[in-house]
Amino acid sequence: MALNSGGVFRADLNAPLTVHDERTGLEGTVRNIHEHRNTPYVATGSGLYVLKSREDQVLGERSASFEKWGDLPLVGDMISVGENLLAGTQENGVYQISPRSRLEDVSWSVTNHLLKARGGDIVYAGSNSGLKGLRRTQDGWNPFSIEEIQAEVRDLAMEDDGTLWAGTIGGEVLRVTLSADGRRVRSTMRYGEQDGLPRGYKGMETVNERVTVVSKKGLFQVDNPDQAPEAWQFSRRTSLLPDVENTDTLTVQAIEDVGSHLWLISDRHVFVGQRREDASYEWEAVDPLHFPRSGRTSLAVGQEGTVWLGDGRRLFQYAWRQGRTVEPPTPDFSASVRQVTTLRRGRIVYGGHSSDPGGESAPLYGTVEPHQYRYKLEGRTGQWTDWTTEASQRYRDLWEGTYRFRVQARNDRGQVSEVGMLPLYIRPPWFRSRWALFAYGIAFLALALGYRRYYQIKEENRRAQERVRKLERERVVAERLKKANERLREANRLKEDFLATTSHELRTPLTNILGALEVLRGMVTDEQEEFLDMIEANGQRLKRTLNALLDLSMLRSGEEDLELTPTPLDECARRVASDLRDDAEEKGLSVRVDTPDTPVQADVDEQYLEQIVRNLVENAIKYTHDGHVAISAGRTNGQVYVEVEDTGIGIDEDFLPNLFDEFKQESRGRARTYEGNGLGLAISARLAEQMDGTIHVETEKGEGSTFTVEFPRSSKMSSETNASRTGETE
Repeated sequence: MALNSGGVFRADLNAPLTVHDERTGLEGTVRNIHEHRNTPYVATGSGLYVLKSREDQVLGERSASFEKWGDLPLVGDMISVGENLLAGTQENGVYQISPRSRLEDVSWSVTNHLLKARGGDIVYAGSNSGLKGLRRTQDGWNPFSIEEIQAEVRDLAMEDDGTLWAGTIGGEVLRVTLSADGRRVRSTMRYGEQDGLPRGYKGMETVNERVTVVSKKGLFQVDNPDQAPEAWQFSRRTSLLPDVENTDTLTVQAIEDVGSHLWLISDRHVFVGQRREDASYEWEAVDPLHFPRSGRTSLAVGQEGTVWLGDGRRLFQYAWRQGRTVEPPTPDFSASVRQVTTLRRGRIVYGGHSSDPGGESAPLYGTVEPHQYRYKLEGRTGQWTDWTTEASQRYRDLWEGTYRFRVQARNDRGQVSEVGMLPLYIRPPWFRSRWALFAYGIAFLALALGYRRYYQIKEENRRAQERVRKLERERVVAERLKKANERLREANRLKEDFLATTSHELRTPLTNILGALEVLRGMVTDEQEEFLDMIEANGQRLKRTLNALLDLSMLRSGEEDLELTPTPLDECARRVASDLRDDAEEKGLSVRVDTPDTPVQADVDEQYLEQIVRNLVENAIKYTHDGHVAISAGRTNGQVYVEVEDTGIGIDEDFLPNLFDEFKQESRGRARTYEGNGLGLAISARLAEQMDGTIHVETEKGEGSTFTVEFPRSSKMSSETNASRTGETE
């Protein structure tokens, strides 16, 4: 309509899209929307609001506005049960909104989601303290707890047979089979990433009578429902998503299944799908609701087709297909470039109107706030700028080339215009023109060829000199390495010869000294015999050290003479235990021997086997102060073993890598607690390896150690064992 002031006024009667915010009495961020008996209730961060129609409407004012309902805490969810409207809050449990009352007996505080059971007499509540419920009786609603579910439940859904599904804050999905009265859990199945579900929090919704897991990654359903629930696998259902560009990366913010229609909200668009006979959907874009979303989005669809879309602090009311066709918002709402000027001289290089349908500006009548714009200059940056009310954009230091300047507008209703585009071509200065660049190229090519030839000659001379120096260095290094290796081999041979000769020369007189001690024992008094015991003990210790050194020298030189015969490990274990039992009992230790009834045999050298077992048992007695030493033999997985267990001091975990090294002991230096030369375990390990065996240990500091020697099981029987069995048969 034309005004006498020369302006234009646009009146939009019965507009299909209405925006509610502070101007209509709705305050705070929209959290939940529910329509109860054709009356919308909206929960925001400021409280619960109900839409009221105005009977005393004044021309120019709105016909309906929101009023705050009571002084409720933060509402998490709402549900209609017959005439009753229940609201689950974040502080004080559940309230009955219609008729107005609070369920005082509710034992939980935070309610995240409400779900009505199929019969309607039970309402399940997902709370921070687990799964709860309300049963309707003649006296009202009686709360109860399902004790088996203690996780924080954020969303609920139910199958036709009453099976309950729950989504937890940890991203886990629970399938809960309830008892007949709906108050106890019969079984629970848990599903997660290993079952095909995406990571992160997931919601629950019933779509076409099938429970559907809702994630930002899409909608997921069970692939193999004909199998047992333990074997169920989930997959993303593209048949439940609109067939648009980038469907695989479509971000789902909310869905609503109403009758034969499925509503879906993405990050920028709203779609509604009509279910076909094959359970797929024919999708339709709801253009009036296409705009960028904020971080929090909620959706509710009324029975009369009214769509309620909460986006941040705004609530959109959209009349969908109520007896007329709804056109997209303002077909001429578009954006384009009016003028381009240079910054340095202010010269206009482009300007004026354009009859292009894309438009010259962004006209949209009926808005209150100024339009917002965002810009993108392709060729310099591929990112849009932030939304701003500035209707101009400046770019400095643009290089020559072709650019595409794009602009998009958005009104205060959240409607976004088509993208306007203007191609730009920046000419280069003369010194960057094509002829100048060609001349530069010719000059550079000549210079490069000359320098390349000079560099090649210089490089060839350098490489020749380097090869001569390298050959001379390699010759010198090779001669030095050869001499060093010869010296090392000679030093090692001399060391081994010295070790063997010295040990042999010391052992002979030591044997004579120990023999003379036995003669002297009958010639001295009891007091003097104590000194002979001391001499004998230290002499035996020295003899053991010399024997260990000789064994080590023999093993290093490879001169050991192994005679591998079928040898019973159990007999060796019993024999060593019998020999050393007195030493253990002197320390107050008990000795246990555990061997099977049938011989345990391996192809080993009997002498060296007994030396290994003796070393292990002596170590166990030495490092055990109280408790016991256990020796056992047996078979396992084609192997036979001898195991020595003690309750001694154990071995530090840091020392285990060096346990079988030569001359290594856990206690070192002058302050070490136990005697020894650090050769017993090293020799035992080498002997076991020579007989195709292994030694390993399990230990805990302060608790004791278990050494196990394993050999391949012998396929033959020793003659003694055969004779023993023959005697038993006779």
